[in-house]
Amino acid sequence: MKIKNMKKIIKLTESDLTNIVKRVIEESKSLEKDRPIQDKIKFVRGISNEMKGIALDHLKQYTKANKGKITGLELHSDLKKKIKENNLPDGFDMGIDKDGYYIHTHRARSKSYQSPEKISIKDIKFIDSTG
Repeated sequence: MKIKNMKKIIKLTESDLTNIVKRVIEESKSLEKDRPIQDKIKFVRGISNEMKGIALDHLKQYTKANKGKITGLELHSDLKKKIKENNLPDGFDMGIDKDGYYIHTHRARSKSYQSPEKISIKDIKFIDSTG
């Protein structure tokens, strides 16, 4: 008799634990969404502190930071200067990853460059055409 009761208790406990774990995971995901973007940028892996500082100086309302990259940043002043000098389009955002700076729209991104001013005119024109 005791063994049957024990099995019922164990099954109930497993079910409860499963539900608790699910709730904890859901709550941690929602807390992650609520964290300020500045905190998220500080903890992005693989990006130097110097580049994180630049990202913090170029935040937009919809900047995102996760999985080793920071997206949706305001264009760097050096890149803006290049765009203005060459009369190029600017319908895209800047991003940063472990390899450097890139530009992107919701459809495409350029390869990464060591500095924003090194982003090629060809890439600027192409990425703008995707937005």
